[in-house]
Amino acid sequence: MKPAKPTRTELRITIAKLLEIAYSKNKGITAKIVRSKGPFRLTVNEEGKARLSGKFGVINFSGTPVLDKIGANIKSISVNFSYGGDDIVKYHASFDLKVAKIGIYGEFDFEELIMSCSGLLCQAARLIKGRNHAYDAKLREIMGN
Repeated sequence: MKPAKPTRTELRITIAKLLEIAYSKNKGITAKIVRSKGPFRLTVNEEGKARLSGKFGVINFSGTPVLDKIGANIKSISVNFSYGGDDIVKYHASFDLKVAKIGIYGEFDFEELIMSCSGLLCQAARLIKGRNHAYDAKLREIMGN
């Protein structure tokens, strides 16, 4: 059976979850990159190797857990971010699927994203219960539906 094409909302949630993985891997560098008031970039290749890069450094991490939940064949993801004032981050993303290319854009509050559920207790609860629909709903809200 052919994987379904993800919705724009699912793709926005994917961006949020990738940023959360980067933040959980290295909070300090991720926060500096995102709050630098300059452009930064998130890329993911076909093998799930992800990279967040900006003025203050580079973080390499695995995006595979997030990509597996999309259920689509991803060739690459490229997200360009820019400063939008206060903690607002604007983004333009390109998802290269094996069957189509999808572009999305939006903005979000970085502080709200990180505070939405990045603690160890919340992570453990999600692992125990599987995909948390309330959490995904909150991410949809933060990322601009």
